[in-house]
Amino acid sequence: MNNLLILLKLDLGISNNARDEYFLSLIDSSKAEIERRGITLDFQDIEDQMLVSDYAAWQYRKRQEDVPLARNIIARLRNRIIKERAKR
Repeated sequence: MNNLLILLKLDLGISNNARDEYFLSLIDSSKAEIERRGITLDFQDIEDQMLVSDYAAWQYRKRQEDVPLARNIIARLRNRIIKERAKR
């Protein structure tokens, strides 16, 4: 989880630790939302780490706006769902 926190903070350009608890909650929430879509995350895989980090960063940046999820994240989620179904 610490690696995800580092990735998120780097993406957001934040170096202090004042909001770490909030960011950790945001990461947990992002992870849960992705898994509800039927995706099994493997945090040994850098692509999964980046997906959760990017999803959390988008949530943080857009938390006060009513906008749809970014297209690149939607595409990555769809690709992962297809990949999940192909494994079955």
